[in-house]
Amino acid sequence: MLFQRARLHGSVVDLRVEGGRIAGIGDLAALPGEEVVPGGLLTPTLAEPHVHLDAALLGAKKPNVSGTLREGIALWAELRAGLTRADVEARARRTLKMYAEWGAYRVRTHVDTACLPAAEALIGLKGEHPGLQVVAFPQEGILRHRGALERWGEVVAMGCDAVGAIPHFERTADEGWRSVRLAFDLAERHGIGVDLHCDETDDPGSRNLEVACAEALDRGVGARVVAGHCTALHSYPNPHAAKVVELVAEAGLLVVANPLDNVVLQGRYDGYPRRRGLTRVDELWRAGARVGIGHDSVVDPWYRLGTANLVDAAHMLVHVGHLTGEDEIRRAFRTLHTENHLPFGGPPPIREGAEADLLWWPVDDEIEVVRLRPRPRVVRGRGGPLPMEEVK
Repeated sequence: MLFQRARLHGSVVDLRVEGGRIAGIGDLAALPGEEVVPGGLLTPTLAEPHVHLDAALLGAKKPNVSGTLREGIALWAELRAGLTRADVEARARRTLKMYAEWGAYRVRTHVDTACLPAAEALIGLKGEHPGLQVVAFPQEGILRHRGALERWGEVVAMGCDAVGAIPHFERTADEGWRSVRLAFDLAERHGIGVDLHCDETDDPGSRNLEVACAEALDRGVGARVVAGHCTALHSYPNPHAAKVVELVAEAGLLVVANPLDNVVLQGRYDGYPRRRGLTRVDELWRAGARVGIGHDSVVDPWYRLGTANLVDAAHMLVHVGHLTGEDEIRRAFRTLHTENHLPFGGPPPIREGAEADLLWWPVDDEIEVVRLRPRPRVVRGRGGPLPMEEVK
């Protein structure tokens, strides 16, 4: 097919796809019998850096009445006890199909290490889905309960792509900091990355992000580290926040904001005015830090809504983050096909000879994609994730 007069990287070009590859980019004439798609916007496929496929599509079974993170964790613990590998596989496949229909073929999921059937299911699905990565995530911490530390290590050894932790949920600040260091140690032994649920709280005293930055800097592994949520940064005193933002940029780790979940989970202890509970995306951008955007939940005990459309998450971000300047809206959308690919080695390239992993949007302006949230047309070659060591 020929995409004719489409916008790509700020220019208007023709792009031909043939045999699963990009056969030409430039000023091209249509060939006899070739499908011609006029206008629109071309981008790489999208990537999801933070979701929980083990809990996806379970939200209607145990509705979260209070809307809090803590009730979500308690409800998940009840649901987790009855899960089977077959059930987790079926729901994960359905959710991955939803992502694919919205143009996301690379998905990083967390799996609760307290649920062996879920870990077996999601790690097993990696053979079916070359763009799937799995993080060993101890939902209730590794130091709170006897045996949790051992199960965490066992799941990592089953074939995970990153080591997770939830330091703000450990019993004390010291144990939270210890869990961060244990995660880095375990990841180092297995030669994989670190992906933390980090400071997902309104508590300005939750200081795990700076510990993660220090570990990343001291070990020289910042490009292999993801810190999800980081909502306490929203509530830090401004002088301390400035220090931590600078540390994040220096360490080079990726902060993943999850605006759909955090705008409803955070601020639950507030009267009025209520905090938005979103990390400081604008300040992180200005400091040169890497920021991704996750959907996080798809109809689960933490977030009853969700469509697996990452543009919905970008749409929410520009609202609750006061990022409604035109350059900011465009940057939020571009994040979905640039920084979101960092855990997978970088975005699939759009260049002559490359595999055709791209999306065609029926509008020619990134702002219109965020405004209208249309379904893209997906063009796929044989692309999968690059190995972690190729992350720059």
